[in-house]
Amino acid sequence: MRVRAGQDFATGILFAVIALIALYIGADYPMGTPQRPGTGVLPRILSLCLLGTGVFLIGKSILFGDVAMERWVWRPLSAITIATVLFGLIIDDLGLVITMALSMSIAALGASDTRWREFAVFLVIMMVGSWALFIWLLGMPIPLWPVRVPKFLTFFFG
Repeated sequence: MRVRAGQDFATGILFAVIALIALYIGADYPMGTPQRPGTGVLPRILSLCLLGTGVFLIGKSILFGDVAMERWVWRPLSAITIATVLFGLIIDDLGLVITMALSMSIAALGASDTRWREFAVFLVIMMVGSWALFIWLLGMPIPLWPVRVPKFLTFFFG
């Protein structure tokens, strides 16, 4: 077996692994009935779609292509990962506005060509859009402003 497209192969493996982990985690979620689907239906469908995409990419990388795997670029990968984890850790405590400002700024640091004035306009648009969609229209219980210092930061701030 010769891999002809290294990036497609790596992406396919990543998708398949994430899908298998999600299927394992969601194995105990109730499926319900066709008339009343349970909470496990959507995660299972999404996991199976992700697994299918991963298998497709692995097959495609073996059968077609002639592109070698390029070197990993760690700056964007680590910036997006840190921004995503930070968002999940602080959204409940610091609210939507500060959380979005922090996480999106960290994500923007992942690109060396970020134009900060354009980023500021984009940040405001995203904040207003997120407030309108998630808090106003969907009524999700997300605080807009800080409620308390996040638990993991109490070490530093008492």
